[in-house]
Amino acid sequence: MVEHTPSSDFVASDTSGLKEGDKVEHQKFGFGVVIKMEGAAHNPIATVKFDQNGEKKIMLNYAKLRIL
Repeated sequence: MVEHTPSSDFVASDTSGLKEGDKVEHQKFGFGVVIKMEGAAHNPIATVKFDQNGEKKIMLNYAKLRIL
C-alpha cells in the first residue's frame, strides 16, 4: 500500500449524494473514482478505484472522503 499525505485543504464532504463516477480523496488511500455504490441507504458502501492503491470498499458512515 502506498501511504497518502492528505491535501492541506482536506475537509471531509457530505457523502450522502455520492454517485458512481465521482472523483474523491481519502486521507489514507489517496485519489480515486467511485466505480460502484451498494448497501442500504442507512449503511452505504462505495467501491473506489484508487490511483495508487487499487480497489477498496469504503463504508461511507465511517470513512472521511472529500468529493473533488
